[in-house]
Amino acid sequence: MLFDDENFVEATSLTKEQYQGFLQELEKIPTPKAPISGQAARLCIEFMEDTGCRVNETIHVRKKDIDWDTRILTVTQPKSEKECKCSRWMYRDQYTRIRVLEASDPNCVICHGKGKWKKPQKTTITPRLIPKLLEYCGKMNEDGLLFPVSRQRLFKWSKKAGENAGLRIFQDKEEKTIKGVFLHLFRALCSKRMKVDAQNDPHVDELIAKKLRHAVTFVTQRYTKIDLNYLLNWEAKTYQL
Repeated sequence: MLFDDENFVEATSLTKEQYQGFLQELEKIPTPKAPISGQAARLCIEFMEDTGCRVNETIHVRKKDIDWDTRILTVTQPKSEKECKCSRWMYRDQYTRIRVLEASDPNCVICHGKGKWKKPQKTTITPRLIPKLLEYCGKMNEDGLLFPVSRQRLFKWSKKAGENAGLRIFQDKEEKTIKGVFLHLFRALCSKRMKVDAQNDPHVDELIAKKLRHAVTFVTQRYTKIDLNYLLNWEAKTYQL
């Protein structure tokens, strides 16, 4: 599909000025009856761009999931699931090699008999966002959700803010082409920012993989991947206040 006649540009080519314009428009969208304010909605998007978290992961973050001393964030609702130790799996057939659950412990406190569970993952929050988050979370209960809003509402707000900011963007996926702001964009912008800021680091690709919690692709990566401490130190030097 051609977009030249409509002046569309690829989503991750957004400039810093365009991104800031979008954030400013987003602040104006929520009404007084909305579950969160415009400032909180903006912080939610900034949180996704800063941490690389998906929207569903972000709206499940609680104050207690953040270690303010180390800047480590525990993602309790990651996209991927792990097979539970109480479960037993088998191949459905000899052709597709699809594994299906054969048995599991219905009394298991981890998977509750489902055979799989969302094992918490860890990523980081950069120093540039910590002060704003600290102020925002100030008197919040430790079990309180940072952003108690649905992904549907956040999507509608972001879509409208993108239109108001004049962002004519698209992303071309295998199954479809998406026009306008979409919530996965901010995870992509996190990756793009790190690609630029860490261009002189010999482990730039490993840094991004660690930040976004990508699974190991090659066997050799198990022995060469960097640890969370390397990512924390890089962010401390790159985004020092």
